[in-house]
Amino acid sequence: MDGNADGPAGAAAAFRSHEFTIFFSAGLISNIGTWMQIVTVPYVIDQLTHSTALVGVAAFCTYFPATIASPLAGSLADRYDRRSVLLWSQAVMGLMAAALWALWATGTATVVLIFTCVVIGAFGTGLTFSAWQSLVPQLVPRSALLSAVRLNAMQLTGARAVGPALGGVVLATLGPSAAFGLNALSFLVVIGALFLLAPRPPETVEHHGVMRHFREGLRYTMQRQVFIVPVAVVFLVAMFGVGLTQLLEPFARHVLDVGPGVYGLLTAGYGVGAVLGSLLMVVWADAFRRSSLASVGLVAMTGGVVLFGVSPTWAVTIGALFVMGFAQVLCTVSCNTALQLNVEEQFRGRVSSLFLMSFFAAAPLGALVGGLIGEVVGLRPMLVVAGVVLAVLTAWALVHWRRLRPLDESVPLFDHVVSPAPAAVPPESTAVDVES
Repeated sequence: MDGNADGPAGAAAAFRSHEFTIFFSAGLISNIGTWMQIVTVPYVIDQLTHSTALVGVAAFCTYFPATIASPLAGSLADRYDRRSVLLWSQAVMGLMAAALWALWATGTATVVLIFTCVVIGAFGTGLTFSAWQSLVPQLVPRSALLSAVRLNAMQLTGARAVGPALGGVVLATLGPSAAFGLNALSFLVVIGALFLLAPRPPETVEHHGVMRHFREGLRYTMQRQVFIVPVAVVFLVAMFGVGLTQLLEPFARHVLDVGPGVYGLLTAGYGVGAVLGSLLMVVWADAFRRSSLASVGLVAMTGGVVLFGVSPTWAVTIGALFVMGFAQVLCTVSCNTALQLNVEEQFRGRVSSLFLMSFFAAAPLGALVGGLIGEVVGLRPMLVVAGVVLAVLTAWALVHWRRLRPLDESVPLFDHVVSPAPAAVPPESTAVDVES
């Protein structure tokens, strides 16, 4: 296929929907605030404790509760109005951000209270993402779904770039309470936007119990490799990429010996790589197989992690993080696109929750284990070993799943939108294989 993204619909086709545009804009603002908080929490924990291990625990608290919430989240997203689910979850997250602001502003913050707010907020995050992913297709016509999926990913990664950089500036000039307060205010924007939406009703499903509903989604997911491969790939990327970046604050402070301003630049390096990766995916992704993009992403992530571990200066560290951010997007957007284009509507929330559950389980696990090991042997050796382990697992995945070719499948409904045919492996002439 040629490189005209999304075929006739165009790369930005989703923006023709007024409601998607509102949702996209509000989400960008809110997620920038969330990333400001994500980089602020390890900073304040390190300020209070000077412990790399506790910074790893903080990252675990930021992500893992979302894993526990995922079965409920997927069920809610498939059973009830997704906009209502988002309103409640955003309210919970906003209240916890406001609580963090109040604690730090009044000087009453303790490690236990911070962890409590982070954990409750993380449950809200777990409820948010399945409903968020599942609401996107209700805001655009089917012909613009591929555009909407990619633009939504671009919004998330754009916030990943701007939020940490802005958070570093705010930390260096106004302090942690301002970062927490700005995040709390950002939730008002997305809540207001949700009241302006009138999404297309999804297909209804029978109201079984949550766990039975979740098990049905799990069985459905395990029936096809086009769902299994994305879950496995995002687990690797989250554990050995996103999870290890949660230890960047102690790495910056204790290894590179830099302050909060440079820390913000380091985290922004990852985000800028992610943004450029998103632009590639939005504009040119149809010129390449999804399997090829994800394969290159895994290999690049491996190199980025090793470079992160051996980097002698903060400038080289920014380069390593840039590669890691770029690689993450190649993997996650390719995998999420394959998933969203193949899942039936009545299972969308639950399959999305399993995809996100893999991420939210792996990222805190990587941060926790990395923090504990880094406390004993040092962060540099830990990162290099993690890169070697990722290289071995990547090689196994590429061999076992034939260079991730199940990602190239598409159901017939979307043949007019995407290149690969319903067959498991598209003909060599339909796309450029970037590995050849």
